Amino acid sequence: MPYPVSPPEPPPLIRTLPSSDTIQAGKITALNELGQPSPSFSISPKVTTHATLTYPLPQATPEEVYQVSADLLGPPVSPTVEPETVSPTQYRFNSSFSFPQTEASCPTPTCNQIAITPPPQSQQPTVIPVPTPEDLVEITADRQEYDQQRQIVIAEGNVMVRFRQSLIDADKAQINLVNRQVIAEGNVALTRGNQVIRGDRMDYNFVQNTGSVYQAKGTVSTRTAATDLAIVDPLVTGTTSTLPSPISDRITAAQPVQKVTADTGLNATVSAGGGSLFGVQGTVNRLRFAAERIDLFGNGGWEAQNVRITNDPFSPPELEVRADTARFNRISPLRDELITTRSRLVLDQSLNLPLFRERTVLDRTEKQPLPFSIGYDLKDFGGYFIQGNLPTVPLGPVTLQVAPRLLLQRIFQDNLTPFEPASLGLEAQLSGAVTPTTELRGFLSLNTLENFPDLNEEAIRGSFRVRQQLGAGFALNGEYSYRNRLFNGTLGYRTVHSSLGAVLTSPVIRLNDQGAQFSFQTSYQSVNAKTDRPELLKPIRPNDRVTLDRYEALGTFIYPILLWQGERLPPTATEGLRYTPQPVIPFLKLAFITRGVTTQYSEDYSQSYLSTSVGLQGQLGHFSKDFLDYTGFSVFYTQVFLDGQSPFLFDRLVDQRVLSMGLVQQIYGGLRAGIESAVNLENGLSLNNEFTLEYSRRTYGVILRINPVRRIGSINLRISDFNWVGTPDPDFGTPPEP
Repeated sequence: MPYPVSPPEPPPLIRTLPSSDTIQAGKITALNELGQPSPSFSISPKVTTHATLTYPLPQATPEEVYQVSADLLGPPVSPTVEPETVSPTQYRFNSSFSFPQTEASCPTPTCNQIAITPPPQSQQPTVIPVPTPEDLVEITADRQEYDQQRQIVIAEGNVMVRFRQSLIDADKAQINLVNRQVIAEGNVALTRGNQVIRGDRMDYNFVQNTGSVYQAKGTVSTRTAATDLAIVDPLVTGTTSTLPSPISDRITAAQPVQKVTADTGLNATVSAGGGSLFGVQGTVNRLRFAAERIDLFGNGGWEAQNVRITNDPFSPPELEVRADTARFNRISPLRDELITTRSRLVLDQSLNLPLFRERTVLDRTEKQPLPFSIGYDLKDFGGYFIQGNLPTVPLGPVTLQVAPRLLLQRIFQDNLTPFEPASLGLEAQLSGAVTPTTELRGFLSLNTLENFPDLNEEAIRGSFRVRQQLGAGFALNGEYSYRNRLFNGTLGYRTVHSSLGAVLTSPVIRLNDQGAQFSFQTSYQSVNAKTDRPELLKPIRPNDRVTLDRYEALGTFIYPILLWQGERLPPTATEGLRYTPQPVIPFLKLAFITRGVTTQYSEDYSQSYLSTSVGLQGQLGHFSKDFLDYTGFSVFYTQVFLDGQSPFLFDRLVDQRVLSMGLVQQIYGGLRAGIESAVNLENGLSLNNEFTLEYSRRTYGVILRINPVRRIGSINLRISDFNWVGTPDPDFGTPPEP
């Protein structure tokens, strides 16, 4: 009796095209063709030409294996391969097979299918499932060897292993389809979404997204890290399309860094004398890293040994954080935890600053970054104070931030006992969006808690604002304020005791490509404030305040004329981006500014004026050389034509001829100094004097500002956020150890 026709290639090895759209169709076709006799087909466990093969993953729970009679299968099939020593492929099936008749004796199309005979002892037959695209592993390599019995693929030469939204590049790799494990070596890279991790060696489970990368380096996008590195469940609707199919790192890694651009970045400001005490705006969305080893967790977390992190796209980096160990845990969708040991900040590869904080909670909700801070406010709080920054309290769609204050200078000057009511103050802020177009803002300041809650009016400042977007850029702002303090030129700070009203603002209307623009606003307010008009005051009165209705319309027109513009330097570390996050473009510009304001008050008072300003502004140099390579300047003259006079002091216009000047000069390296001044030419009084001292680098900057006229000051820290195309130099340099 002749042996039956040898079986074709088993289902775990299916030849497909790289296109993901044909994977499912090709899979079903290959399964249906298992029963087709093909005497000329031979199994090739070793592919010696560059090819892309797709492998279905076996079931996670192994089934019991039933032996198949050798007499039934006949002699083993000898694969046709190159003249090398290759072990013959052995077959083991979970059922007995009876092979089909010849095509000539088959009366129906369905008879040429595999007939599965139930196994002995009443056991159920094995069902071969049709795998979905999410259960397929696509492997591209110059050479591949497949061990059918152990379900292991060994690939060498330009290896790419693609599974769902993960792509692994390597010189060689071993892929175990049973336990979903990849061991890769040589120019290894793992790409998931916007995250790229490179290394010398990788052990990685491509289903659980867990593993280790040795001598790791790469790029992290903090904006999408939560979705890129987390496990994607193909059974959940919509999850398989959340990430784009990544491009091979062999393409992207060969591209040098280019098109380096700076985004807003992160700015932290500590103020004294007015406004918010501490504010943080912006984020850093792209970081580079290097580590001796990185262990990846399935929830998007990781742990690294001897880790270095920088925002600088160039090497060696100007600014980096180093730590012996770093562990990143995801606490909640909006809160992450970073735990480090012996962390330090390295500046310019020469200065190590220890960071004593080992645990940092990265909260994407608005909050104060430190548990306490030091501030200065001589007007209301008597000078220096310590402010406690409590956690925010959610109140539905809005949040409440409360900050108690201990008034240090008042304690020493008035011989107070610490923590008695007279030595304590308070600030609170309420903010949030009630609807996508409606925003709430509230503010309360108490400069003493003595006799609380029966406080003197001098102890309270507050405001409540509602902003409603109307469409087309228009907005309606409703506001109530109590004891709002405003700066009015040479008249200094003036207090509006109370104000209730609304302001309608227009969008900025662009008039041409050179920067010409126009905007306007109109408002109504019921104002209670101090006046010097005796006819408005009663003979017997507790104060000099009066309440009047105030109607105002305002329009501003700006028209700049570019006289000359130079060329910027290339955005490289040694040229355009040496001391600044963006290349400096030299220019010289003439600007005209016109503002028209008319204000009507009840009791037949009015004030209208037309303000015209003309000036020259520009910057010279590129801020790239060591000495005197940057000069920024501006000179403006303002003339005001006035009709009428306000009955209040907070908005009365008295500075009708003003000369404004500003100058910023590079001294050496990234050090710049500046001064800005405005003088009333009629009486010689200063409207504004501001001094700045800045140390600027590509990746960070520190600016100190002092304004003695307004009695305010601030320190601003800038951390730049860069975007770029290509792969940065992996060499981080070797900063000195502390």
